[in-house]
Amino acid sequence: MCGFAGIFEKNGNALEYISEIEKMSNCIRHRGPDDSKIYKDENALFAFRRLSIIDLDGGVQPFISKCGEYASVFNGEIYNYRDLKKELEDQGVSFSTNSEIEVIVNLYMREGADFVSKLRGMFAILIYDKKKKTIFAARDPFGIKPLYYRIFDGGIKFSSEMKAFFFDEDYKGFDVNKERLQNYFTFQYVTEPDTITETIKILPKGSYMLFDEKAEIKEYYVQSFAPDVKTAYETKRAKLREVVEESVSAHMLSDVPLGSFLSSGIDSAVITAVASKLQPGIKAFTVGFNVKGYTELADAKDISSHLDIDHVLLECNLNDFLNSYERVIYHLDSPVADPSVVAIYLISKEASRHVKVVLSGEGSDEMFAGYRIYDSSRAADKISNLPCLIKSPLKLIHSMMPAGMKGKQLLERGLVPVEKRFVGNSFIFTEKEKKKFLKTFDPNVSFTDRTESIYAKTDGYSSVMKMQYCDFNTWLPSDILVKGDRLSMANALEVRVPFLDKKVYEVARELCDGDKLNNNTTKYILRDAFRDILNPETIVRPKLGYPVPVRVWLKDELYDWAREKIINESVEEYIDKNAALKLLEEHRTGKRDLYHEIWSILVFNTWHKLYISDKDETIRKINSGEF
Repeated sequence: MCGFAGIFEKNGNALEYISEIEKMSNCIRHRGPDDSKIYKDENALFAFRRLSIIDLDGGVQPFISKCGEYASVFNGEIYNYRDLKKELEDQGVSFSTNSEIEVIVNLYMREGADFVSKLRGMFAILIYDKKKKTIFAARDPFGIKPLYYRIFDGGIKFSSEMKAFFFDEDYKGFDVNKERLQNYFTFQYVTEPDTITETIKILPKGSYMLFDEKAEIKEYYVQSFAPDVKTAYETKRAKLREVVEESVSAHMLSDVPLGSFLSSGIDSAVITAVASKLQPGIKAFTVGFNVKGYTELADAKDISSHLDIDHVLLECNLNDFLNSYERVIYHLDSPVADPSVVAIYLISKEASRHVKVVLSGEGSDEMFAGYRIYDSSRAADKISNLPCLIKSPLKLIHSMMPAGMKGKQLLERGLVPVEKRFVGNSFIFTEKEKKKFLKTFDPNVSFTDRTESIYAKTDGYSSVMKMQYCDFNTWLPSDILVKGDRLSMANALEVRVPFLDKKVYEVARELCDGDKLNNNTTKYILRDAFRDILNPETIVRPKLGYPVPVRVWLKDELYDWAREKIINESVEEYIDKNAALKLLEEHRTGKRDLYHEIWSILVFNTWHKLYISDKDETIRKINSGEF
């Protein structure tokens, strides 16, 4: 929907930052090319960039209350705002617009900070109370919309994207926190609420902040699992279908053209199928690469033909990858070593030529246990639950098994508890491997430091639910949703995710493991619930997830490119370039499959170049419109 920046200066000197807020706003202009405005007060400045989707003529931001005591900016969509508006009208509140922001401000005025629990949607909100001289900030339950902040001596600064802090005049510039970098090379991202930098944070999902002299953060939405063993499977299946269909309908609220991302898998197929019934003329968008095994175009075309909908298919090549690579890393804000980022950027760019809003299937895997590793954990549990007398010799057997031998990995997982073997859906380097190339490696830093506090809240959960809960608090907000927001909004395209809805979650949290994982099938209940509206091949097709042929290209077409980048861009303070080159060579010769490891190093190197070592050139590109 938009982007915003905000500065709160508690000593009444905010007007001295007008030039700064203008530059921060310009930096995120891609998020809202339709309109821009700035609110000015002696204690607060709000800059807003609008992508007009609802109430095209109204809905102007920053919004100022009728009494003049409150100013607000808001990014996202509130899908129940009409119901909330009706409640307020019944209480005697009158409205001058049909916008969500006016509902938000009136709710805050009447109910205070806890009003945010009533909101159904994706959002980041700032509200300035002029009389009390305080700032209220809030973020949606799942972390779909971002809200970065940095506290400084005079107050606090906010932005929808971290890159806006290039223009923070009180900030010494982006830096690298060594502990977070070390964990990045495990997770492939930096886990929220941290960023890779030292002092910039992101407001945690499902939380709000009250700021006057200091920041007080409160979690208002707590995710948990409570499996219902009494209700019949058929009843759960029917309820799931009902809430998913209702959520898709709610997420289609728009005054502008709307489409849907369509891969070859079940998640986007369900969303697109339901949406096509509600809006027969909906257009679907699919991306693929011209490399065997790295395209979903044909399978997605089968789905669109079955649904009889318009379909835009985008086939990309190596040049498309190279031409977008640096821009993609720039837009991500922090390094995210997920190769699918390029595909998401390219399909978002294409979709933005046709529509302003797309529906997408993110969140289904975490809701309904869609990752194969969830299913395999049940086999690992059988080993974990063996008596110690049996497990002890198994440890010896495991140590004698050669790398790559069938069963070794399963045995390895089974010999340690899930809290130690699973730290999110991606695991790039082991501690031993990081020590070889990461110069700042600290043996006292453990990647489990981040997940221990998460697992501490999972007492009584099955291993599957523990893994889901871990992903809900690491992988989903710090990787999946970062890609979805930054790379779509880089193209002035709003992505909506109907699976990540409070009503859907309330049903999903009560599912048992057997409802989700059944007959060697992931997301079983979701597949079963929509079996009648999709072709049989789609129901059983395994997940691909925006595949990009980096693994193939690094052996051939991208080998010289990657080698040059390692040599010329490696940050000597952090990366041993000779060790990195050795990884590249081992991958090229087929000795080991190391594409993900190499990719994570390339992404960090490029991020460091854009945000630190060559930041003046990046700022020039921002100001010139090249970025």
